[in-house]
Amino acid sequence: MNQPLDARVPRAAAHASADSRGRCPAAAPKDPTPCEGPHDAATLVDRHGREVAGCVHHCARVLAGLDGARVHPFVPAGQALEIYSRARELPPFAWEIGR
Repeated sequence: MNQPLDARVPRAAAHASADSRGRCPAAAPKDPTPCEGPHDAATLVDRHGREVAGCVHHCARVLAGLDGARVHPFVPAGQALEIYSRARELPPFAWEIGR
C-alpha cells in the first residue's frame, strides 16, 4: 500500500499519453478496468513528489492504495472531489480482489 507511483506505473509510461492498450498512464498494468473520460483529466502526486496523469477512474484506484498521495492542486475541484470520493470507497489495489 505504501508504494511510490513509479513502482506501479513504468516510468516511461508516466510520460506517454497512453499505453499500448489505449489506457491512461495511471492505469496499473494488472488493472483490467477501462478508462473513464480523458486520459489526462487529473494528476496524482505521491509523497516523494512524483506525478502521474490519468483518467478520473484510474486516479481514484491508484490513490486508494498510496499512503501520502494527493490530487495535484491545479486539478479542477469537481474532478478532485470525484477522485477522493471514489478512492474512499475502494480498498487498496481493488483489481487484485476483483473490484
